[in-house]
Amino acid sequence: MSNLVQEVNLRLQSDGGRMTTQRRLILQALERLSDHPTAEEIHALVRKSDPSINLSTVYRTLRWLESLDLISSHHLDQNKHQDRFDPVSATDHFHFRCEKCGTIIEFNDPAVDDLVASFEARHNCQVKGATLMFYGLCPDCQSKKD
Repeated sequence: MSNLVQEVNLRLQSDGGRMTTQRRLILQALERLSDHPTAEEIHALVRKSDPSINLSTVYRTLRWLESLDLISSHHLDQNKHQDRFDPVSATDHFHFRCEKCGTIIEFNDPAVDDLVASFEARHNCQVKGATLMFYGLCPDCQSKKD
């Protein structure tokens, strides 16, 4: 059993809920599609195993998982409002999206930790999470530009 499926199963057991086949398929698809899939991409993969699943079921399940802080949603395309989802990792990570080919690069950077610490000290706040998104051209698209 995958980590995400296991975590959700434990949460459901403690809350008196149950792991449905559709929930399990959605969780497995989310883990299999490691490139920040959209709900539509998850739906397309799950439909191969369960043609009866509705897109609304996928959205409801994703929002429910997000409310449990087990997944997070990101807006990785500045030109359209479309959520992309991924399991919550133990550490914050940030994103770069190529405007030409759509490649998404995840990264961590100690400079962001320094920025958060500076912000917390200056404003006497406690930061619980951060989102950072860079847009531009990946190395492949830069070389094709000429």
